[in-house]
Amino acid sequence: MGTTLKSSLLCFIAVVGIVAAAVTIVVVAVPEGLPFAVTMILAYLGKRKMGGPAMVRKLSACETVSSATAICTDKTGTLQVTKFWVGQESMEDGGGSISPFVVELIHQGVALNTTAGSPLTEYEKAINSWAVVELKMDMEKIKKSCRVLIRVEALDFEQKRSGVLIGRNNDDTAHVHWKGDAEMVLAMCSTYYDACGVVKDIDDGERAKFEQIIQGTAASNLRCIAFAHKQVPEEEYDELKEMKRVDGRSLTLLGLVGIKDPCRTAIC
Repeated sequence: MGTTLKSSLLCFIAVVGIVAAAVTIVVVAVPEGLPFAVTMILAYLGKRKMGGPAMVRKLSACETVSSATAICTDKTGTLQVTKFWVGQESMEDGGGSISPFVVELIHQGVALNTTAGSPLTEYEKAINSWAVVELKMDMEKIKKSCRVLIRVEALDFEQKRSGVLIGRNNDDTAHVHWKGDAEMVLAMCSTYYDACGVVKDIDDGERAKFEQIIQGTAASNLRCIAFAHKQVPEEEYDELKEMKRVDGRSLTLLGLVGIKDPCRTAIC
């Protein structure tokens, strides 16, 4: 009887020791190890999601999404160009009052500064459709009259601007076209075309006016895209072609468009 009681007491003491050790480990180790463990788990979840259509920008989002049973997004319908400026003048008549020279340059920038050998991005589809309908752009005619020499990445959500170096077949001149985020493209420009095709300098006052237009489009929930152009001097052409680089300095602003992302009709 005494032996049994003694054995039971020893077992109880042993269990108490184990529990005490476990509590000690939890109290001491968890404050240090918990953040590391959580980070490792979130990193693992983020890596798993990269294998699918989701891109995790913040690891903490994995925990939130994992607890969600329904997701409401602002996924919208087909992108549409709803605003158009040449210089600081808003064009509401489909380009009828714009210099044909400026319209031709915009045609080249839209038709040739685009994805090569891949499906068009959503922004490119919207801009191309607008140019065909509103500015009467003939895509095939432009592609036959010019050749692409150097191309930079296509415009999409990741790459905020794209550029191309083209050669005209009729006069063998080389031209640079850029399009993309209006603020980024404006920063690359030192002059701009007005609606009559006259080149004007962009001083601090003029730049502030363009920035006001860009901010106004953002306030109207529009994505502002800018087009810019530059004719490449003969002495620079060979250097650019050899370096496979599209010059982005001292451009002339061609115009701005505001792209709307209209709400898609709810489907229940």
